Amino acid sequence: MNMDGKMGRLVDMNPSQKKAEWRRVFGTPAPPAFGTALITRAIAARYQEQALGGLSKAELRQLEVQSRKDQRHPRGLRAPTVKPGTWLSRTWHGEVHEVVILEGAYEYRGSRYRSLTAIAKHITGAAWSGPRFFGLHSSRLGALGVTRHG
Repeated sequence: MNMDGKMGRLVDMNPSQKKAEWRRVFGTPAPPAFGTALITRAIAARYQEQALGGLSKAELRQLEVQSRKDQRHPRGLRAPTVKPGTWLSRTWHGEVHEVVILEGAYEYRGSRYRSLTAIAKHITGAAWSGPRFFGLHSSRLGALGVTRHG
């Protein structure tokens, strides 16, 4: 059967048929707890891999290296790059807290800190991610000119 025929047949399958097809193409007892749409895409990708070939050894190594890097950064997030001189502001329990980004440090209310996390802990009394506390993991950062490195 050609690729178009396989894809058409896959789309027409009900969920239990897709689970059976998963077992057939992946050789595992059951698919992970994915939704039907993701299972369908995974099976379709396997069809393409079988028909057109998989990744080269070099590409697989590159993915492994990137995976190890991502494991060091939760959810694949990298620390944002914020230029010295930038002011960060956060309102916490009705009080405004402002931080100035310095070269290799942060200034908060006249004191220097090594990390935003230390400042967030000082403000809240609890363990917080400093970048998250000050909104640096927000999807709005691109509009503000903040970039992520990695």
